[in-house]
Amino acid sequence: MISRRTFLATTAAAAMAGTLKSHAGSFEGQTLRVQFWGGSDGLAIQKYVADPFMKATGAKVVVEEGVTSASIAKVTAQKSDPQIDVAFLDDVGVFALNRQGLLDKIDLEKVPNAKDVYPNFILDGGFGIGFWTYITTILNNTKSPAPTSWEDLWSPAYQGKVLVPSINDTQALLLTVMAAQLGGGSLENLAPAWPKLAALKPQVFSFIENRALDAQALQAGQATAAVDIPTYFKPYMADSSDIGVATDLKEGYFAITGAAVLVKGSRGNRDLAHAFINQALSPEAQAGFATDVWYGPTNQKTIVSESAAPYVVHTPEQLAKAIQVPRLDLVSKRPEIVQNWNKIFNS
Repeated sequence: MISRRTFLATTAAAAMAGTLKSHAGSFEGQTLRVQFWGGSDGLAIQKYVADPFMKATGAKVVVEEGVTSASIAKVTAQKSDPQIDVAFLDDVGVFALNRQGLLDKIDLEKVPNAKDVYPNFILDGGFGIGFWTYITTILNNTKSPAPTSWEDLWSPAYQGKVLVPSINDTQALLLTVMAAQLGGGSLENLAPAWPKLAALKPQVFSFIENRALDAQALQAGQATAAVDIPTYFKPYMADSSDIGVATDLKEGYFAITGAAVLVKGSRGNRDLAHAFINQALSPEAQAGFATDVWYGPTNQKTIVSESAAPYVVHTPEQLAKAIQVPRLDLVSKRPEIVQNWNKIFNS
């Protein structure tokens, strides 16, 4: 007899070995230069993509780390002599770099796992492909009624109980978009957001700046709701069942995609680069991402662990409700949002 956890781990390992078997030793001695995030995100990519890929193929993967904005800046600065073959970055990076003509289109025929990726994660006509997705939604104290709509944040039950994002975070921009939508507006028409946010002001417990303290407030019931990305609270939720994540809100939740791109003009073997991207799209790697960092899969065949399932968007029904805001348009609206946000909440 073996435990279910052991069985799943063994099955996943065997499947991952199968995914890479066709490349065994085929890239011996070759080097691929890759850029992706640091921290827990980078550790997960190293564990489930880079390390098994190097072991199976004999290739060397040289990693440079940086957030999406740094990756965009680096690829742009190196456009005359690209030093990065593959970059993993947020979806906004795909659009920003492709508008500058700095990406090559991914040959999906060379990426077998791409056939199982939900079509909406093939980005910008195939110049990027998503390998994980994470959401901005409402976290809640599970001893209180779970929210079913973003409108709940404005209800009397939440007065003085809501943890609101800092305006320095993208989550605040997305909350503004939702406020506009609830008032009949949109990203293109933010005017309804301002009175809606003004009405949210009495609901605010505090702004999210120290998630360790914010998690304590949420667990203690001092705050009963928080607008944020669930993975940021993960280190403080491991031993507590008092924080839940809303993955069934009436209006949906905002999704941001982590995507892979090929840098135009780089010197690395393109077959090697496509094989590396294929590993990131494998259901085994994506199951690992879900467990380790609470990022949802883009591959329809991914089996998410029971421990991660409540905190990630992973079913077809959930993914259908994911709101993907045009990120470049959102960035262009940032000055307007910041100005009005500060007038409302700092007055």
